[in-house]
Amino acid sequence: MILLLILLTGCLCSCSLSDILPTVQFPQRTTETVTPYKEVKPDNLTYSEGYQPVTSTYSYDALPKEGEKLLYNRILENCYDISPNPTEDRYPMPRIELNGYSLSEAEVRTTSKALTDDHPEIFWLTGTIGFYTDESMTAIQIYSNFSPEEVGTRVSAMRSAANAFYTSVPDGLSAFEREVMVHDFLIDHVEYDKNVDTINLDNNNPDTYTAYGALVNKVSVCEGYVRAFQMLLNGLGVECVGVIGESQNQMHIWNAVKLDGSWYYVDPTWDDQEQTYARHLYCNVNEEYLLEDHTISPLFTSLEEDEINGIMGEYSASVMNIYIPECTDDSMGYYKQKTPHLRDYDAADVKSGMLTAAQRQEEYFVFYVEDDLDYQTVITDLFMEYPQHFFTYINAVNNSLSDYSIDESNIAYFTHERGRIVAVELHYY
Repeated sequence: MILLLILLTGCLCSCSLSDILPTVQFPQRTTETVTPYKEVKPDNLTYSEGYQPVTSTYSYDALPKEGEKLLYNRILENCYDISPNPTEDRYPMPRIELNGYSLSEAEVRTTSKALTDDHPEIFWLTGTIGFYTDESMTAIQIYSNFSPEEVGTRVSAMRSAANAFYTSVPDGLSAFEREVMVHDFLIDHVEYDKNVDTINLDNNNPDTYTAYGALVNKVSVCEGYVRAFQMLLNGLGVECVGVIGESQNQMHIWNAVKLDGSWYYVDPTWDDQEQTYARHLYCNVNEEYLLEDHTISPLFTSLEEDEINGIMGEYSASVMNIYIPECTDDSMGYYKQKTPHLRDYDAADVKSGMLTAAQRQEEYFVFYVEDDLDYQTVITDLFMEYPQHFFTYINAVNNSLSDYSIDESNIAYFTHERGRIVAVELHYY
């Protein structure tokens, strides 16, 4: 008999991931002896009254075997029952036995990944899973990182933080408006953990990979942003999942969100920029846009079992995807929806939008260049060559201002051709 301890690492930004798979001899099948278990009963989420929460089941639905789905549900049922007596530094949960189902190691790994993908609110499971199988059954032992009392305290704190956010969400918002509220809330309140150790992962605080770390500690890496984003949006009735891959040659994770029937990619980590005009460059983009600087990891169905188990190839259970939505639309892109559009050089929308920005004395004014215009030609005609249309727009705006004016001699502009936006830094005198 073999007991496999499966260590599924969390996802980090700016680091490499690996699975560790020690194997120990387990002399015979034994009955469970760790009792009693204490049921964790944290404070409830109150959500926002105007919206119906949703629960993601995309990864569950993608599991091909009945036994995998049964294991998924059994882990979900048992994860709030935790022994107060630790085994080494882990707190056991009830042993799960699936009689009549013989699951492979890769199937157990895939099932565990599916559950954490669907349930960002469950953050206390360790990466260690005790696993036994034979021709007639599969047995699983799962563990918590924390005692039942600490899990209860932490979950209540996380839910309290979520509830505080939900009270700020007014009724009647569209799914897009709710998404932007969550996106901006996380960027404003979460700090990226710049001290994360990318060499020795054991030195890192495990909270930094979780929704708890993002919402309570307000310090996180990409996985914490993604789990908090998914959790808060699901609570507001918007479907959202996480998608794993690479960026800048490092493992990375971001979200996909479903708006008005179409899926879009969102990378809240990369949008957490100091420059206010650049905080939505990855908010509701399509796959073509994303793949300029992101790589999407393969689906589990395209990998061999040895790859999922982390003993061959470059992928493993922790860095594969269970579900990847099709993101081909960009009509709900943030800048398409929220900024004035330059449709021609008359630029009525741009002049009106810049007047509003100037009346508020905003530092930056951003506008979108319509898709049917040649972007580089527009930039040349607006700022570089006669008649430099943009300066005529400033004159029109200044004619409508009374107490101050935009300083047309002190203009800086920033271009982002892929996003088809122009950001102009405004100064006043």
